[in-house]
Amino acid sequence: GMFQQNLNGTLGAGAISIGHDVSGGQQHSSGAGGRDYHIDVLVGLSEPNVIILTDVSSDPGAGTISLSWESKAGELYNLRSEADPAQIAAVAPLDWPIFGGNVDIAATPPENTLTIPMPDDLTRLFVVEGFPAPPVTLFTDDLESGAEGWTTVVNDATGNTRWELGSPSGSTGPLTGAGDSATAWSTNLGDYGPDSDISLRSPAFDLSGVASAELTFKAFRDADGFGDSAVVRFLRAADFLQLGTETAIDMTAFDIDYTSISIPVVPEALGENVIIEWTFVSDVSADAFSGLTIDDIEVIE
Repeated sequence: GMFQQNLNGTLGAGAISIGHDVSGGQQHSSGAGGRDYHIDVLVGLSEPNVIILTDVSSDPGAGTISLSWESKAGELYNLRSEADPAQIAAVAPLDWPIFGGNVDIAATPPENTLTIPMPDDLTRLFVVEGFPAPPVTLFTDDLESGAEGWTTVVNDATGNTRWELGSPSGSTGPLTGAGDSATAWSTNLGDYGPDSDISLRSPAFDLSGVASAELTFKAFRDADGFGDSAVVRFLRAADFLQLGTETAIDMTAFDIDYTSISIPVVPEALGENVIIEWTFVSDVSADAFSGLTIDDIEVIE
């Protein structure tokens, strides 16, 4: 049959309504049961967080509808829907109910496709909601449950400094752990000694299937500001092989409170069962400083 359409457009708040002007007497049909079509087009600027639908299709034989949209790594998606005209008009789409349990759908870049049963409603509106996936905690320890799984290593010949877990008590530096914590790892629970080279190793944890991760911990730095140093390394748990490059901790800083330090997990450690190693080295000077204290360790994806 023939399709005829008049443009009866009206500009509204950010939208153009294009529909067949049935009131003007112009009608179209393809025989009995002909349809009248109406399209609402939202007009606006593209934004980074706008989800672009790439395809909407139906399979009458299977009784399904498929929705496809551009997806981004690290995002999750919800499918929301509403059929009640009163609710459609009164409630923002991102507050519509979740449809069919389709919640926290993982991204499959560059495109997600979701197939759902064909609704029975004559009219039903859908919206795809996207949001950043919450961080996945791969390792965490606030050090309040003891030293299980942790190991300490003395690499020097003097043995006058060790990593110790407890309440710091040096001449300077912190007197407790971070925040309301009672304990922390310290380079001696007191002042550290000269010519020290000591390492602290975390329990092993798995980075299999992890694309990226970040280590964060609270640090209190109180050293002589000259010859003392500290680094963080990632080791393979099976043989203590260093993975990637080490990251230096700035020991020239004098903290007056705990400072949060963030270090990206080196790419070589991803996919491995790993250990974090903190190593502190002091020079020959015998000064009254507390050294390095760490607390609240966390690795998140």
